[in-house]
Order: sequence, then structure tokens, then C-alpha cells
Amino acid sequence: MTTTRVPRPAGATTASAPPPSDGDVRLALIDPAAARTTLDGAWWPRSLDLAAELPPLVTELHRRGIVVRRVAYSPGSWEPATRRLRADDRTIRLGWFRTLDPQLLNLSGDDHRARVDLLVVPPESSAEDADRAFAAATDRANCGAPATVLSELRSTGDTPAAG
Repeated sequence: MTTTRVPRPAGATTASAPPPSDGDVRLALIDPAAARTTLDGAWWPRSLDLAAELPPLVTELHRRGIVVRRVAYSPGSWEPATRRLRADDRTIRLGWFRTLDPQLLNLSGDDHRARVDLLVVPPESSAEDADRAFAAATDRANCGAPATVLSELRSTGDTPAAG
């Protein structure tokens, strides 16, 4: 499995990624992690089936040194999922919270990092829209809620509709 990284030189305000192949995890993280941002990065799943989408994401995060043991999500944003999921040779606990931002995926359990908050780019988004959403989410100055980030980009004609 490979990962499509969104390369962005220091000081750049936009990012571009090569077109992902079908096996790629479409993920961009702020690297190194930033202490004062709302989001730690963005993820662009291919469907709303969390049980199918999470295992490759968890495996990719582990490859990058981030261990995931728990995932919190908004239930209105995903198809129904089990409470436990096998991924990366361990059981991941899933929990949904109606108060969680619908465009946020919260991953926790790593001993060295409190949690990872990812902007979820709607699966139906175009590559150009996802690229702009990735750039906004990996901007070290990001401080808006995930749905707000997408909404602000959408209001300027720069991003996908939130799903």
C-alpha cells in the first residue's frame, strides 16, 4: 500500500498531489505535528463505509509512527459501523458522538501523541477540491472547526460540499 502525500514547500499556501492510485491512502499530515492547530491533517476516503476505509488508514498511520486504538466519528457522516474493528493486527474501538463535527475523525491511543484530528474530505470531492481542502487542513495556522474549514473554502468556490 502506498500513500499520496501532499507536498508543500515551506511558506507555500497551496499543495498539489499526484493522482492517487486505487490502493493509496489519501492522507496528508502536518509534519512535524503542530501544537496549536485545530486539525492535524486531512483524509480523503473513497466511500462512507468506515469499516472498509479505516483499516488502510490505521495501517498507514502506524507506518508513520502513530498508533491508533480508538476512533471517534459523527454517526450522520458514515454508514453504520461495528463498535470494534480489526485493523493493523489489533482491535480498534469505534465510538460515535452526535456532537462531534461531521467532517472530523478523531483518532487516539498513541502513547506519544494525545490524538490525531483529521478533516474528512467528502468522498465525492474532485481531486482539485480535495487538494485545496488538504492545503487548508495542513496549514499550520488552521484554527477553524472542520466543517467550517470546508464551508469557508466552499463559500469562495474552492472546495467540495460537505457530505
